[in-house]
Amino acid sequence: MFEKLKADIMFHQLFKRPNINKAYKMVPPTDSWYDTITTVHNSLAEIQKLPHEVVEIVSHDGLKMKAIYYPNNSDKTMIWVHGYTSHAERESAFPSLFYRSLGFNVLIPYLRAHSLSQGKYISFGALEPQDMQRWVDKINQIAPNGKIVIHGLSMGGGIALNMSQFDMPNVKCIVSDAPSRSVEGLLTFVANSTFKKGAEKVVHYCFERFKKEFGCDARDFDSAVIVEKSKYPILLSAGSNEQLEDYFEILKDANPMPTDIVILPGCNHGNGMYKQTEMYQGAIKGFLEKYFD
Repeated sequence: MFEKLKADIMFHQLFKRPNINKAYKMVPPTDSWYDTITTVHNSLAEIQKLPHEVVEIVSHDGLKMKAIYYPNNSDKTMIWVHGYTSHAERESAFPSLFYRSLGFNVLIPYLRAHSLSQGKYISFGALEPQDMQRWVDKINQIAPNGKIVIHGLSMGGGIALNMSQFDMPNVKCIVSDAPSRSVEGLLTFVANSTFKKGAEKVVHYCFERFKKEFGCDARDFDSAVIVEKSKYPILLSAGSNEQLEDYFEILKDANPMPTDIVILPGCNHGNGMYKQTEMYQGAIKGFLEKYFD
C-alpha cells in the first residue's frame, strides 16, 4: 500500500540536489582519511591560484551547466567527471595538478544538480553522459584539433564508461576510477537495504518515477552492457579493498578496444591517487603515452 510513497521518498533522497559543501570536511589527525583530506584541501588552494575561468554549456533539456577551465597552453585536455554528490573542484584538484604537470589543460565540469550547474535531480549516469558530450564539444571549440582524455571517479567513472559508446571527436581514451555500475543496481541495493518488505515493488515504482522525471528507463544504463559498444581504450582502476577485480574482467572482456587494469594495494574507494600516488600516476602516464603522441 505504501510502496509508491516509499519509492518517491527514496527517489528524492537518492537523486535530489546535494549540499556539496558537506564533502571533504577536515577531520582530526587520528582519522584514517586525514592525510588524504589534507592533500585535497592543499591541492585545491594550489590549483585555484592558477589562471582559470568559468565556462558554460546548455544541456539537451535546457539546463545551464558550468565548469572551471584551467588552460595550460596545450592541445591536450583532461576532462574530469566527478562523483556522486561531490564538490568537483575539491575532488579533482590533486589529480588535476598531476595532469597539468604532464602538460594538459584541465576542465572540471559540475554535473547536473551539483553546485554551479542547474538541475533538480541527479540521474546517476543516465543523462550525464549526454551532458558530458557537450563538454567535449566545448573543449573542441576552445582547442580545435586537440586531444582529450576523460577521467571519471566513482559515479563519474560509471559516466565515463557510459560515454564510451559515443563518437566524440578528439577523445583518445578514458580513465575510469572505481566506477559505479548501473542505476538499476543502485536502486535495488538501496531498496533491499532499507525495506524489509516490498522492496521489489518499491524498485518498480522508482523505475516509474525515474522514467517520468528523466524520460528514459533506468534499466538501460548498465556500464558492462554499454562498454560492448565502446570506441575507446579504457584504463580501469580501483583500490584492492573494493574487490572490483572480477567486475573489471567483465568490462575488459566486453570492451572491443584495449583495456588496462590497475589495482592499488591497500586502497579504499577513491583514495588510490593519494595512498598509492606513484603507482597510480605511473599507470596513468604509461596509459596516456600509448594514445597521445
